[in-house]
Amino acid sequence: MISREEILSQLDKEAKNYTFPMLDHGYYYHGDQKMVVFRDESRWAILIEIFAFNNHDYDVNGFTTIAYFYGNCLLKGYDNDNFNCFVSDSDTESFLYDDENYIPYLDSNVKTIKIRDKIIPLNTDPDFLKHKQIDLEYSNRIAPWDLMRSFVPEYSDHIWLTNTEISLSIPSDLPIFLELNEWLPPDLADNQLPSETETFIQIAEALSTGNKVLYKPTVAPNTHWKYWPEGGTL
Repeated sequence: MISREEILSQLDKEAKNYTFPMLDHGYYYHGDQKMVVFRDESRWAILIEIFAFNNHDYDVNGFTTIAYFYGNCLLKGYDNDNFNCFVSDSDTESFLYDDENYIPYLDSNVKTIKIRDKIIPLNTDPDFLKHKQIDLEYSNRIAPWDLMRSFVPEYSDHIWLTNTEISLSIPSDLPIFLELNEWLPPDLADNQLPSETETFIQIAEALSTGNKVLYKPTVAPNTHWKYWPEGGTL
C-alpha cells in the first residue's frame, strides 16, 4: 500500500530542508518546469525538474536544470549531480560582460547556441520577445535569463533529463503515472508547505489509490516565470 500521509510527509520534510523547488529562489531566474509522477502497486516516485539561470554565473554555465527526486524507492538521494548544465556555446562565447554596470548580456554577433548536441538558432527579434512576454531587464541588451525564457517551450524537451539519466535515481521499471508541465506550487517563501496545496494533496491521493482521475485541479496553475518576479534578484 502507498500511503497518502507518507507522501505528503516526505514532501513537507524536503520543503523544510530546502530541497524542494522554490520558483522565486533569490539566486535563480525561473524559466520552465516539468513534473513526472511514477507508480506501481508498492512504489512511488516524483521527479520535478526546474530550468533556471544561476545569477552567480555570467556565461552558459548559468543555465541549470535542477532535478528533485522524491519517493520510497529512490536509488540515489539529493546531491550535486542534481544540478545539470545542458547548454553550451556553439562557436564563440555567447555572452559579454559590462564591467562598469555589472551586466552580462548576449553578444549580438552570436546567432546560435547548443543544447546538448542540438544547435539552436537564437531569435532576438523584439516582436518575438514581446510575444513571449519577455521584457528586457537591460535596454537593448539581452540578459542570459531573458535568452533562457526565449527557449521555452519550443526547446524545453532538450533541457530535461533523459530516461537513462532518470534511471540513476528512479528504478527504470517503475511506470509513469502522471506528467505535468504546469501546476500550483507551494509558496515556500511564505512558509506554505506542499501538503497545504491542492496540487500535492491531489497527487498524493491519486498515488495512494492508483486513480489518476483524482488529480483534477480546480485552481489555475502559476508555475510560469511571470508569477515569480523575485527569482534571481538577490
